[in-house]
Amino acid sequence: MKELKFIDLFAGIGGFHEATKNVQIKNVKFKNIGFCEIDNHAQKLYAEVHKNGKTLFHIKDVKQIRVKDIESEDKVSLPDFDVLFGGFPCQSFSNVGMRKGLEDERGELFYDILNILDFHNPNFFVLENVQKLSTINKGSTLNAMVAALEEIGTGYHVHVWDLNANKYGVPQQRRRLFFCGVNKQHTENKLKIGFPKHIPQIDWKYPTTWHLLEKNVDEVHFIPVKTRETVLRKNEKWAGDLQIDRPIAKPLTASMSKWHRANQDNYYSETYIQSNNPYESPKVNWDSERIRRITPLEGFRIQGFPDDYYTKSKELNLSNSTQYKLIGNAVPVTLAKSVIEHFFNSYLS
Repeated sequence: MKELKFIDLFAGIGGFHEATKNVQIKNVKFKNIGFCEIDNHAQKLYAEVHKNGKTLFHIKDVKQIRVKDIESEDKVSLPDFDVLFGGFPCQSFSNVGMRKGLEDERGELFYDILNILDFHNPNFFVLENVQKLSTINKGSTLNAMVAALEEIGTGYHVHVWDLNANKYGVPQQRRRLFFCGVNKQHTENKLKIGFPKHIPQIDWKYPTTWHLLEKNVDEVHFIPVKTRETVLRKNEKWAGDLQIDRPIAKPLTASMSKWHRANQDNYYSETYIQSNNPYESPKVNWDSERIRRITPLEGFRIQGFPDDYYTKSKELNLSNSTQYKLIGNAVPVTLAKSVIEHFFNSYLS
């Protein structure tokens, strides 16, 4: 059995880490040797869920990691590792960000990834970001990033996939770009491999949001009376249908604790929750029907995380708003699992 040691960079609550626990790759298993995450709440939840009886090697800030040609006492050397996972910050590239791309301070963190790859030269990397990155400067930003990844260090063969989570095991419209690289010293030739195969909906743990919705929840999750008119009213400046009771959720955001309009966020009626048909949105009286947002537990489920993440969050006394933030910033676990399996099976079989 070959053991691949991995570092989890910009780790969040560990979507990549969770994905490695159940991947099906012949004669290969993954071992986490450390993670890097700057958000204190994400650090605590990651460590609590993944510690498995041990203290995890952790670096708070990616800029603390020792890289080429920079000698300093405050730099930390990483243990030897084979794989770099990283969902690097996406605000610079997302629809809600300013889309300055690499000119934004957060976008510049991509250069820190390049420095780490250059210095540590792992055999593989899998990086993730928002799909909107591909549209910046008519695609030239993405092309420049791919070229940089291909040329860094001893060079990498890089595959870029634009994938939607709703084809890979979770009921959520969530498009993500994945950059999968294999070191040219490890594999001389780049393989011609397509996208990971879609997962049939019949095989999903929760085929629709209806299947994961709680029947009874805290009143705090129901739309307040004074807020209903705003939440349930169309804003012509925003695209999208004013729809609730979606069997496939809209993309989860880090600001789910706020009361967004229904064409921006996910809301569900009592009628739908108590119904017997997940695929039919019932007629409801929007003036009087009890309508609520998704709960943190449901959010973890929509992102593919086990319920244990919610249990640990409550044990850590994380607020609802904090949990929503952590959930909205995570990579969907089943999507990451599909990418990892497909990529590593292609190059290690």
